[in-house]
Amino acid sequence: MPFRYERGMHLEDAGMWLDPHTRRPVAYVSHGHSDHCRPHGHAFVTAETADFYRLRTGRSALTVMNIGETLTRGLQEVDVFPAGHVLGSSQVRVRDLATGHRLVYTGDFKLRPSLTSPSAPVLECETLVMECTYGAPRFTFPPTEQVVTELIAWVGSVIASGNIPVVCGYALGKAQEAMAILHQAGHLVAIHPSIEPYAEIYTRHGVDLGQYVVMSPDPGSSSGSEGRVIVCPPQHARSIREAMPRTRMMILTGWAIDGGAPGRMPMGTALPLSDHAGFDDLVEYVQRARPKIVYTVHGNGGFAQHLRRQGIEAHHLGA
Repeated sequence: MPFRYERGMHLEDAGMWLDPHTRRPVAYVSHGHSDHCRPHGHAFVTAETADFYRLRTGRSALTVMNIGETLTRGLQEVDVFPAGHVLGSSQVRVRDLATGHRLVYTGDFKLRPSLTSPSAPVLECETLVMECTYGAPRFTFPPTEQVVTELIAWVGSVIASGNIPVVCGYALGKAQEAMAILHQAGHLVAIHPSIEPYAEIYTRHGVDLGQYVVMSPDPGSSSGSEGRVIVCPPQHARSIREAMPRTRMMILTGWAIDGGAPGRMPMGTALPLSDHAGFDDLVEYVQRARPKIVYTVHGNGGFAQHLRRQGIEAHHLGA
């Protein structure tokens, strides 16, 4: 392997880690979700991820890597490209100056279009390290346009019944995508207070989320949310439902394919709107990137097995 894997990838020649799970002296951070934002000694990030990183860690020891610019570290060139996961998410390509060998680390990515983050290009390489949360064939998600149509139809039916629609998604990423979809469809939106700082960063970077109001911190107060669609993180859904009995809830998650999400949370229904690559995205990326060897992270290793059955050398690295 042209790297060492220990809860993250260590590129010895470049003197940096890629998305390490624990604090490291120098690290590239692919995006702003909490499980990636560790308080590293120094972090390399995109401009948007820098804002999320500062918000989560309070640290300012950062180097901003702009899309399309190349950074030289030791005998390796490092450049970043959009990943399509959340605002500012990136994938990284590392080229060895001596051999020309190209390593691509996708981080969390998707190829499907989104209103709130640019699409991810497929990067040709010799070694591909890819995130495979949804690495089983059943996780071939329906077209985004179909899911959006179903979401808007559900919101309309809830409003027509005299109830309040609540759309649940993670505070960073899924919530903003829901806000943009609802705004584009002409709905007024109220967001849970925990979403506000992330929505402000999206707006600051030019993403149109429409006009929205922030709900009262008291879930028993519906002040300001009348006539609006509520967007909230899943962990706050129960308190909103208990305080506002006339709500009807939906969660946006790739796990909706399994039908398990509504049973684990107080949701009435679920739609498979994911900010991760589905099985078809994973297959397409490998076919177009044409790597000599593939390493998979996250998931259960099933996608690496699938690739080996196709005659492609592949290994699973775990979480």
